[in-house]
Amino acid sequence: MTTLQNAISGACARLTAVALLVLIGALIVPSPAHAAVTVSRAELSGTRLRIEGRATANRAITVDGVAMGTSDGTGAFRIERDPFAAPADCTVDVDDGSASPTPARLSGCTVSSQPSPTPPPASSAALSTLSVSPTDVVGGDPATGTVTLSAAAPAGGVVVALSSDNPAAATVPASVTVPAGATSATFPVATNSVPNAQSAVIIGTVGGDFGTERHAIITVWDPFHFANGSIAIVPGGNGSGRITSQPAGIDCTITLGNGSGACTAFFPAGTVVRLDARAANGSRFQGWRGLPGCGDPAKITVARGTTITCQPGFALK
Repeated sequence: MTTLQNAISGACARLTAVALLVLIGALIVPSPAHAAVTVSRAELSGTRLRIEGRATANRAITVDGVAMGTSDGTGAFRIERDPFAAPADCTVDVDDGSASPTPARLSGCTVSSQPSPTPPPASSAALSTLSVSPTDVVGGDPATGTVTLSAAAPAGGVVVALSSDNPAAATVPASVTVPAGATSATFPVATNSVPNAQSAVIIGTVGGDFGTERHAIITVWDPFHFANGSIAIVPGGNGSGRITSQPAGIDCTITLGNGSGACTAFFPAGTVVRLDARAANGSRFQGWRGLPGCGDPAKITVARGTTITCQPGFALK
């Protein structure tokens, strides 16, 4: 009887130890990490949208649910789209599919529900417009700004206060004076070398009247991204195939919905690129998803500093 009791006692002890190990293992299993998109710049100039930030590397980036670009191998991304309709609240949701969307408020956008500022009397010389030319430059190259009044400046001229919201990219003098009898004046815009593309908003006001503030956006580029843009292939479907480009650069092999090889390539800005899709044995090509800039994969015009995302669909037969 003692031998049987010892055996039962030993078995119970072993079962208790196993149960404890299972419980401890369940408690220490780490929960999956979720990366969130961070937005460093979000701007709307007229109908031109620009968004910069960081996300998970090599992910399609969506704005209000629409894919508009792809993050690079470091997670950095830059999106440009023109035209883009301003949302009523001037806020967009940016997402890389790995976490909840990140809301971003667009500078240069006016909330539609807010009343427009009361215009100055027609007889006064108010600040009408502020412009910069060119709007895209390589860091270190100069640009020229122009302020224009709604009427000729009175005796003594009109002083327009100037500022830049990003002096690391572009700087302007503290003010420019429109001479008496004139309606406009120019001022220099100095730019600095930058490691990646950055935008600066140049702001002008007269007499501290922020209700009639005018602004223009200048983008300062590093030499490579000023001269080039890229095309990225995002696999779709569960099949296999191959995507190549003319001129050469893209050679992306898709295996059961996963891409490998040269699925992203840079081309000189303005280059017209043709993409060709060929299904592998046991798969069929279903067509292209109509993403911005890739409506016609046989004729894609590469845009400066912009990644155009194209998604082919392969399915198993």
